[in-house]
Formats: sequence, structure tokens, C-alpha cells
Amino acid sequence: MLFRSTSGATFLIAPVELPPRLLVLGAGPDAMPLVEIAGLMNWHVTVLDHRPAYAVAERFARAQRVALNPAGELTRELQSAHYDAAVVMSHHLLSDQAYLDALAAHKSIPYIGLLGPAPRRTRLMQELGAKSRGLDGRLHGPIGLDIGARTPEAIALAIVAEIQAALAGRPGGSFSRSL
Repeated sequence: MLFRSTSGATFLIAPVELPPRLLVLGAGPDAMPLVEIAGLMNWHVTVLDHRPAYAVAERFARAQRVALNPAGELTRELQSAHYDAAVVMSHHLLSDQAYLDALAAHKSIPYIGLLGPAPRRTRLMQELGAKSRGLDGRLHGPIGLDIGARTPEAIALAIVAEIQAALAGRPGGSFSRSL
């Protein structure tokens, strides 16, 4: 849209769509292809982990930030940064519980994904008790589209595809089946 000021100056005003900001909570080997694919999509990726051996920037070349962050201190991170999606994938039950606890209290992240089978999700939700209601409508677990993924790379593709669909307000189904 062109805008002309009273002084005669002309301005072009155009909306700029910012790339999604993804928070990856857990920096194990399976997080590497997730960060790689999200980075190829030009998403801004932050990786946090409570383990010094995993929170190493060199392992995540496409991440904007990799940091050592105890799971119990996630609230501080969430207060200082904006994210469109978060993926909980530390494979450590107590850490994932602490991550979900902080995410449940922080309502501004529309998509939260949890890696692992449905019984694990159920157990984590039971441990959170009433706090788990803060995740209603936002928690996707098991995370990812059902594409038959078995390898870390295919699982990462399924996760990124589901996040992309969710952020775009789309169901993530096949185009040929929607005709």
C-alpha cells in the first residue's frame, strides 16, 4: 500500500511475514535432523538442553541459538523470547515434565509437540495434574504427521510438516484426497 504524507513524502507499506520461531527442548541425536529441516525452511530455531554434552552449537549449524538450560529454568526463557512452536524431546521424563509444566503456564505458544508414544504423554499429563489443562488444544503428542516415519530424518520431516500445517491452519492431509 502506498501512503502519501502531508509533507508530500511517499511511503510503501507492505506486510512482512516473519519466519516461524521454533523452540527445541532436547538436543539429542534425533534433534539434529529436526533442526536441519527447520533451518532449511528458514525457521528461526533455538535449541535448549540440560546436558552439557548435547547443548553444543557445532552440532546444530542451522540453529540461531543453542544453550545449556536446566529444564526447571525454562520459564525465564519463555518470558524473554517469542516462539510459535515448541518441541519437547529430551527423552528424560523429569525434564520433559518440567518443560511441559512451564509451557502449560505460558499460553502464547500455539503449538507444542511431545515426542514419544501416547502412554508416555498420558503419564506426563497425569504427573502435571490440573496444570495439564494449560496445554489443552496446543499439545500434539505423539508429534508429527503419520507418514510411516521410522528413521530420525523421516520423523523430523513428519514433525516439521505437522508444525507447518498447524501454523498455517491446515489439516496436513493429502492434496489428492481433498479433491
